Amino acid sequence: AALALTGMQHYTDISPESGFPEAMRSNGIHWAAQIASAGEIVVLPIVVLISLMAQPRLLYVMAKDGLLPQAFAEMDENGNLYYATMVSGIVMVSVASFIPFSFLDDVLAAGQLVAFSIMNSSVIALRKKSVDASHPFQLDHLLLAFNVFCIVSGLIAKLYLHSTAGR
Repeated sequence: AALALTGMQHYTDISPESGFPEAMRSNGIHWAAQIASAGEIVVLPIVVLISLMAQPRLLYVMAKDGLLPQAFAEMDENGNLYYATMVSGIVMVSVASFIPFSFLDDVLAAGQLVAFSIMNSSVIALRKKSVDASHPFQLDHLLLAFNVFCIVSGLIAKLYLHSTAGR
């Protein structure tokens, strides 16, 4: 997607609010801009709905693994995760009510990148548990260092780009 967007428009001219529709409008493809705008409007609520539906089940699995209190793993007589649903719903509504969407958008994008990085590192760790028998946790430490480096470099880039030196 980034390659297609920067192929349509120079990266300094990309709209932070609506990148694809604005890039298409600037190239005179108004019909595609309308479709992309409609797609953005349709997809955002679907993503939020899927996140709301999956969160109680994620809390349930984490509670079963011992990472969260057992209250998140309790079901009512119909098999619903009452406590996990209520807590996740209250947290999500509170966050959505008091935090600006532009900040949430940035945090969600960063969270997805971190999740993909951790997932990729986990796949590597599962394929080869240790590098050397004399250093059984060397791979785990290297993967942790890689993830920390990625997060720190992303934060530095974010802070640097919004400073006077980065402009």
